[in-house]
Amino acid sequence: MKLRSTAAAVAIAATATMGLAACGGEEAPKAKDAWNASQESAGKYKSMEIKGSGKSSGKPANVNVKGDVDGDPQTFGGELEGGKMEAVLVGNKAYIKGDSTYWKSLSGGSSATSAMASLMADKWVASPNNDAGSADDTLKSLVKELKDDNNESNKKLLSDKATVTEDKVDGKDAWKIESEDKKVTAWVSKEDTRDVLKVEGWEAKNSSSSSNDQMTTVTFVSHDKDYGIKAPSGAKKMTDLIKG
Repeated sequence: MKLRSTAAAVAIAATATMGLAACGGEEAPKAKDAWNASQESAGKYKSMEIKGSGKSSGKPANVNVKGDVDGDPQTFGGELEGGKMEAVLVGNKAYIKGDSTYWKSLSGGSSATSAMASLMADKWVASPNNDAGSADDTLKSLVKELKDDNNESNKKLLSDKATVTEDKVDGKDAWKIESEDKKVTAWVSKEDTRDVLKVEGWEAKNSSSSSNDQMTTVTFVSHDKDYGIKAPSGAKKMTDLIKG
């Protein structure tokens, strides 16, 4: 009898606690405080993985970028120019693999360059230059812009008129920050670090991209991980591909 009574008491207490939690909720932070914390956290990331979607030359585009924020090592891949491609930047060298559609989109359409595109299709091609150039700036530039309070999108998220509501991103509890004009939205984790989880409508300050060439959504998959990036085996030089 005592055991049954205790069980009943626990059940009643649990039900009451659940009721209080459901009624009380969690007080939302101010948009400025939440986004400022996210900017600070993003500036400390050593490595990241992001997924972006939008358009490239007016065609649907999807990309996945991961690696060190400083750029080496780093991988970049997805659907661009109507084709599929992968790139690996490691040891200050670049390696690219694309399907025939991707290479042909870069060839200009001449018969000679189209023939080259067919030779390179679905093979890892080593860049003729040892320097990966500006190709490794993707994550670094993104973090720099996220931290810039003069960025127009950031101004909207830091505004007192931006709203904050509860939401979820890939199962993670989040605060959804929405600009007054509803054009920019950011999701940040409910954790004290306020890690950036996702942004929509956010643009780089100096972006000159048209609506036919821009990423409209970016999801921040993970950060501060060792992604185990290595140079692909069997990469060929373009001169070797021409020789056959």
